[in-house]
Amino acid sequence: MIAEAIGALTSWPLLVVALVVFGFAPGALLRLIVLAFEGDDPRRSELRAELNAVPRVERPFWVIEQLEVALFDGVWPRLVWAATGRIIDRWHLSSGVEFNRQHPQSFWIPSEEEKQALRPGVTVKLMFDMRDGWGERMWVEIVAVKKRKLVGTLHNQPAGIPRLNHGDRIHFKYHHIIDIDWEDDARCDQVSDDPDLSQGV
Repeated sequence: MIAEAIGALTSWPLLVVALVVFGFAPGALLRLIVLAFEGDDPRRSELRAELNAVPRVERPFWVIEQLEVALFDGVWPRLVWAATGRIIDRWHLSSGVEFNRQHPQSFWIPSEEEKQALRPGVTVKLMFDMRDGWGERMWVEIVAVKKRKLVGTLHNQPAGIPRLNHGDRIHFKYHHIIDIDWEDDARCDQVSDDPDLSQGV
């Protein structure tokens, strides 16, 4: 009787462990693993369906294999995308003044008088460059003019700059401006009095 009682007591912990390892844990862990994939990724539902087809004895090992897949096919791409445009493949604005100094005969920029006449509603062109050499020149409509910087919204859709889209808010300074598109209702008196500017830029 005593031996049977001891055997019964020792078997209960083993039974609980078996239930957790082969019953509850694989399914619960898989529910966490599939979160590594995007919400619309079909692998979320596919992996949960495949779990039922795996023999119960093999499920813990199968789930661990899916953890490896999720880390490299799910988590890693999402981390790379989150860092893109912030840590890697970051874009920056290049100085039009600096380019003009290097190529004064071929690289024209607006005068300081024109820049000081800017106000909301006027569109200016800026140079968006990346470290790998890719660059795009795009138009930005000014929405706010501050003492040392300006704020605008991007009017173009970049072709090869990640995490930068049409309508994004852009903060820039006067030396970044390489061109100005004056609208008739946005032209200041200081600019319209200049005969060279009356024909546009």
